[in-house]
Amino acid sequence: MATTGSRFRTKFVLVAGVGLVIGLTLAALASLQGIRVLGGDASEEIRKGLERASREYLTNHIEDTAQRVGFLRGRARAELGVLAAVTQTLIDQQAALAPLTAAAAAAGPLRDALVYDPRGDWSQTEAGEPSAVAVWGYLHAPADPNRPGLRDIRPEVRAAVEQTALLDLLLPALLQYGAEKQAMYFIGPEGAEYLRIAPYADAAGHADQLYPGHNNSPFWSFYFPGIVDGWRRWLADPARMRDPAAQVTGTAPYTDAGGNGAIMTLFQPLWDASRARFAGAVGVDVTLGQLIRYVQDLRLAGSGFAFLAQENGNVFAVHDDGKEVLGLQQVRGSSGAGVDIFQQFLHQSRDPAIRALALPGGDAVDYRDPVAIGGRDYVVVLKRLEPFNVWSGSADIVPERWTLGFVVPAAEIYASLLKAQDTIAASSRGILSSQIVITLVALAVVMLGILLVSRRMTGALVDLAAGAGKIAQKDYDVRVDVRSDDEFGALGRAFNQMAAEIRAHTHNLESLVEQRTAELQRASREIMALNERLKQENLRLGAELDVARRLQLMVLPPERELAELEGLDVAGYMRPADEVGGDYYDVLRDGGGVKIGIGDVTGHGLESGVLMLMIQTAVRTLQAAEERDAERFLNIVNKVLYQNIQRVGLDRTATLVLLDYSQGVLRLTGQHEEAVVVRRGGSIERIDTVDLGMPVGLEVDIAAFIARTELRLSPGDVVVLYTDGITEAEDIHGEQYGIDRLCEVVRRAHERSSAEIKQAIIDDVMRFIGAQKVFDDITTVVIKRR
Repeated sequence: MATTGSRFRTKFVLVAGVGLVIGLTLAALASLQGIRVLGGDASEEIRKGLERASREYLTNHIEDTAQRVGFLRGRARAELGVLAAVTQTLIDQQAALAPLTAAAAAAGPLRDALVYDPRGDWSQTEAGEPSAVAVWGYLHAPADPNRPGLRDIRPEVRAAVEQTALLDLLLPALLQYGAEKQAMYFIGPEGAEYLRIAPYADAAGHADQLYPGHNNSPFWSFYFPGIVDGWRRWLADPARMRDPAAQVTGTAPYTDAGGNGAIMTLFQPLWDASRARFAGAVGVDVTLGQLIRYVQDLRLAGSGFAFLAQENGNVFAVHDDGKEVLGLQQVRGSSGAGVDIFQQFLHQSRDPAIRALALPGGDAVDYRDPVAIGGRDYVVVLKRLEPFNVWSGSADIVPERWTLGFVVPAAEIYASLLKAQDTIAASSRGILSSQIVITLVALAVVMLGILLVSRRMTGALVDLAAGAGKIAQKDYDVRVDVRSDDEFGALGRAFNQMAAEIRAHTHNLESLVEQRTAELQRASREIMALNERLKQENLRLGAELDVARRLQLMVLPPERELAELEGLDVAGYMRPADEVGGDYYDVLRDGGGVKIGIGDVTGHGLESGVLMLMIQTAVRTLQAAEERDAERFLNIVNKVLYQNIQRVGLDRTATLVLLDYSQGVLRLTGQHEEAVVVRRGGSIERIDTVDLGMPVGLEVDIAAFIARTELRLSPGDVVVLYTDGITEAEDIHGEQYGIDRLCEVVRRAHERSSAEIKQAIIDDVMRFIGAQKVFDDITTVVIKRR
């Protein structure tokens, strides 16, 4: 016995110890996992908060910056508009202002003393004048052999110059204030393209140095080829001609050949008084330095930066560090003989992520996170500016929108998140160390307790083992001593009781077997009788349902009646979801016309089928009684159905619409699903019946709710009626068939007969349902005027 007890005690201690170790280990792992999950959740919440805050900040910041950039760009446009308005007035009022312009041209301060330069073959005012006026060689008269080294300006060109002498008062004033501008000027129309520019500069001399050959070609075609043709196209656009501001046209940013940095030229064309001919243009060379410095000076987080790009991806405003991050490579291109444009395109970047970066196409802020640039994650925020007209280097003047971009290292945005994650990881390691120490101490204490308790438990278990051995040897008189009131004592008492019952059952086993056998035979006979009754009941119920289904189908209009209808080609279909359905339709000849009804009883099955037969009977009866008032007809049907529902205690209602056809007019009364009308040409109409009545069987009197609408049918027009079993049919994914699919099927098949249209609808619905169960009755009626 001592060996048996020791063996059990060893197993008990081993099992308890292993279980304890596993439990404590799992508890420690659960705690550690909980800490990790908590840390992860905290990190995620911090990340989401930082992302929301940074997104909101960057979104608001880029919108404010875009407004500021637009303001800087718009100031020069506004000042150009003032110059254009004054100059256009001089052109429009040329005759009325002739005395004034003549006096101004002759006045000392405004008189243009043009001097011919034989080397350059052009005429120009001398230094000291408010503005420089340059008249190119091709605008002079042929040389006079009697006056070598001299050429006169053509009279019409000189007259045009004198007409703009008053601009010497306006150009210097506008140039002095407002946006940073390099120059403002007026250029005459084709055939008189003289230049009046402020501040004074040796414009003709500079042109000789920088743009050889300019004096032999018309100004517009040499410097800005095609731009005048582009402006002339606007003559056919009355809205643009009424809005001078919409005619402002800019060039792409370019490097000024005179060494004044990045500039952008804005033009506004001028027109004669009749707005039929081009009369020249005013222009301004806008210095982009202030705008570029503003963009370059933007600092986001630690090393984030901003950039400004044209619609074609040419970045013209970015500081050197940002240029390096974006991997931009500057090249030079030319849009004309005298406008040298610097180009550094995003799609030509050294970094593949920047090459693939697509500029936004809408007005909203485009927030992209993360974008991997050069092995680091960045947050890129893009915002398009307001559009403006841009000369593309040909006759095409197209609207262009610059894009403002923010590029911020993601690590700088999420720096606090990384710090929090490090802190959480350190705390987790400390908690893990503490948990291991606590687990080891708890294991030692509990193992000591298990050893002490196991000694007490072993004695009782040894007695039970000995008693069980005697029972195995068929000694059913065995008893064990019960020495405690705990679970082991209860186990001993249960053992003694079990031994006594075994002894009693052994003595009475045969009688018990006979008793149980008799009880089982009696139960078997009762089950067989019950099965027979259920079989008979199922046969009876099936026969009743079959009769009801056949009765329901028998009252449907047969095809021979439908074929006899005059003026209409009608086809119907009904498929119950159960043995008996709740859908109704009927087609009746009514004097010289046709009465058609369709409805849907709530639910399906026997009760719904009975109500359907009630509706059919009531409609047939009233039709036979020659009731012609459609509203009264429907109200009586409702009253009959309501009273029958109340009598039998059913909880059912039905939708019902009645259609009366006569001489090409279809009148609808009652509330049901929409009626789909497909005209002969293929156009679709949907007739809503919700305001033509209410569900029948719900109230005893619905006369106040009944209305009627009329629909005129031409030959070839198709009307499709249906129940919700079609539009609410579901496929295996739970998607409903819907009214749009039904309309499309009818539209495609509307030129066929009504029977073919009906079959096309049913085929398409069943194909859509596929392997899914049919949950509701399916009914449709197709009406086509012959």
